[in-house]
Amino acid sequence: MAKTNRQIVLDHIPQGRLGPEHFRLTAAPVPRPGDGEIQLRTLYISLDAANRAWMSGTTYRSALSAGQLMAGGALAEVTESRAPGFARGDLVFGDLGWQELAVLPARHLTKLAPAEPITHLLSVYGVAGLTAHFGLLECGKPRRGDTVVVSAAAGSVGNIVGQIAKIKGCRTVGIAGGAAKCALLTQELGFDQAVDYRAGDCARAVRAACPDGVDGFEKLPVALIGLLAGDNIGKRMVKVA
Repeated sequence: MAKTNRQIVLDHIPQGRLGPEHFRLTAAPVPRPGDGEIQLRTLYISLDAANRAWMSGTTYRSALSAGQLMAGGALAEVTESRAPGFARGDLVFGDLGWQELAVLPARHLTKLAPAEPITHLLSVYGVAGLTAHFGLLECGKPRRGDTVVVSAAAGSVGNIVGQIAKIKGCRTVGIAGGAAKCALLTQELGFDQAVDYRAGDCARAVRAACPDGVDGFEKLPVALIGLLAGDNIGKRMVKVA
C-alpha cells in the first residue's frame, strides 16, 4: 500500500484555454475507510467535457474552486471494504476525483462486471455511452428511417449516438472538424455521411446531406443531449447547424 496519496488539484481557475499549468500534483495522507465505506485504488479517470464546465460555475454540481481536488468520475478497484456487498478486487465506478486512492460510502458506488478491454467500462458502458443511450433513445425516440444529424460526431458521446441511431435503422449524418475525423465517421463508424464544418458553409453542406430534412438533431457535447423533432424540423435545424 502506498504511504501517501497522490492527488491532482485545480491550482487556479482558467480564464481561457485549459492547460497543464492549471493543475498541481500534491501528496495527502492515505484515507482509511470507516463503517459502510470502501477504500479504492483508481485505475482510470473519465475525462469528460463536463470537467471544464465545473471550473466555470455551478452546473448540476457545485463549481470547483482553486486548490480543490479536481473532481471527476473514475473506474477503481476495491482495496478494502467495510460495507456488505463489496469485496477486495471488485471493480466500481464513482466520483473519486483525480487521486490515486479514495474512500467513499458504498451507496455512492456502482459495482461493475468485468469487461474486455476494461476501458469500455468508462466509454461505451460509462458516462459517454449512458449519455448517448438515454439522450437519443429516451429523449429523441428516433424511428426507423429518420434522419439524425449529430454535432461533434467524432467526440466520445457523438460517435456512440451515431452508431446507436444506425442500429435503430436511422440515416445518420455526422458533423466534425477535419477530413480525418469525417473519414473515421463514414469508413469506420458506419455514418451515412459526414460534414466537415471547417471546409466551408456548414449550413449549406448539411442541406446537401439532408435533402429531405432532419428528424433529429443531436447537439454535443452538453450535460444531456438536446434533441428537437417534428415534421418541419429540417428547415429549422439547418439554420441551427
